Amino acid sequence: MTPSVQINRPLVLVVEDDLVVQIQLRRSMEKEGYSVMTACDGQEALDIYNLLRPDIVLLDALMPVMDGFTCCAQLREMTRSSLTEELNDQVSILMITGLDDPDSVDKAFAAGATDYITKPIHWAMLRQRVRRLLQMQLVMKDLRRKIEQEKLVAKITQKIRQSLKLEVILNTTVIEIRKLFETDRVIVLQFQQDGNGTVIVESVAPGWKSILGKEIKEFSGDENLQQKYQKGNVCLTEDITAKTISECNILTIHDSQAKSSLVVPVIQRENIWGLLIVYQCSTPRQWQQSELELLKQLADQLVIAIQQAQLYQQLETVNQELQSLATIDSLTQISNRRFFDDSLFHEWKRLEREQAPLSLILADIDFFKSYNDTYGHQAGDECLKKVADVLRDHSQRPADVVARYGGEEFALILPNTDVQGAFNLALSIRSHIKSQAIDHLSSQVSPFLTLSLGVATVIPQSNISPEWLIAKADAALYRAKQFGRDQVVIA
Repeated sequence: MTPSVQINRPLVLVVEDDLVVQIQLRRSMEKEGYSVMTACDGQEALDIYNLLRPDIVLLDALMPVMDGFTCCAQLREMTRSSLTEELNDQVSILMITGLDDPDSVDKAFAAGATDYITKPIHWAMLRQRVRRLLQMQLVMKDLRRKIEQEKLVAKITQKIRQSLKLEVILNTTVIEIRKLFETDRVIVLQFQQDGNGTVIVESVAPGWKSILGKEIKEFSGDENLQQKYQKGNVCLTEDITAKTISECNILTIHDSQAKSSLVVPVIQRENIWGLLIVYQCSTPRQWQQSELELLKQLADQLVIAIQQAQLYQQLETVNQELQSLATIDSLTQISNRRFFDDSLFHEWKRLEREQAPLSLILADIDFFKSYNDTYGHQAGDECLKKVADVLRDHSQRPADVVARYGGEEFALILPNTDVQGAFNLALSIRSHIKSQAIDHLSSQVSPFLTLSLGVATVIPQSNISPEWLIAKADAALYRAKQFGRDQVVIA
């Protein structure tokens, strides 16, 4: 009768057809604290291995039905085929042989034996060899587990870092972790400046209520809870229903429907940024240490990805500011001459393809030098700002461009606008400036500030250039000044 297998003790399979030796081997192994199963031949050993997956096999070399060498080779083949699925299936095989010749030793190792010992058995040596093999097996299991874990982390990290946008990074993280852990819900909770937490991203299985956007206020008033996570402590709760509400499962009372949770803090620059939380909603769950370690590693990778996203966002902001400085007139805060030139070129090319009209208005403040001489340059700057504001108010469409063309000259690029539309807009601008009643006592045409405007329209063609349109609008502006100023002239 074979003994029952005890959980959490190494399982030894003794394969020996000599019942006396078999009993001796079993008793020796049981004294060492191992669980023991026995078999009388190779085929029975293979059947038991398939069922129980022992940690070590003590295998007699010479047996009926199937000898130890054949059995060893088949055991090793079974472990190779299963290793891709199960990391714990690499069994140690200690061959026990009455043959002490070099050929038999070579044959044993060729069949896949991990080690061998000869008969008659030296029991102290046997126990020592078994302990060493089991220790070696534990080391190998741990190494394989860590290698596999590193592969998983690398795989998920690669997916996380495919984007530099924080929203994409966070969504990818929770989706991949929920698939990896085969769980019901994964969230990222970010702490706000007031100390409260908000669920900013979530991956949830069908059938469970979403808690995306949920605000959790307990953190703002609980310094102990904040300090707990600040130190990087993790929180593992296997059965929430069996415990009272505590700092470890406080997140579970907010519609998460969780029965088990795993919480890892996300620490950024020694400050807690948020929490990465895995929920099991359907049933309580016994979390494995390897799962906890894996989640901590993924949280570390998430921190790096968040930092990269933030740096990228800062760089984008700086680039936008630099771009703004390069294309915006610092005084009037409308587009500068450089942006005007670029915009006119691009609109010309676009409308040449579409064969649609492009209009240009050039505007000049009448007697602006006299205005500066009379009121001073500071007042002159304020005058330029007011004119720019009027022009900006009259450019309603996104494609319209208002620019400071130079000095006291302004320009409006009006894509898909015919000559009548441009002329009407110029008249409206001229009228609006006069209605502002900006004093200009040194003007020779009005006691108030006025504009002269030139309008030109063309359907862009390949045989002419944007400079042609500028020249036409400039010529119209020149005639407006010749004809007495304070008026609009069409080229």
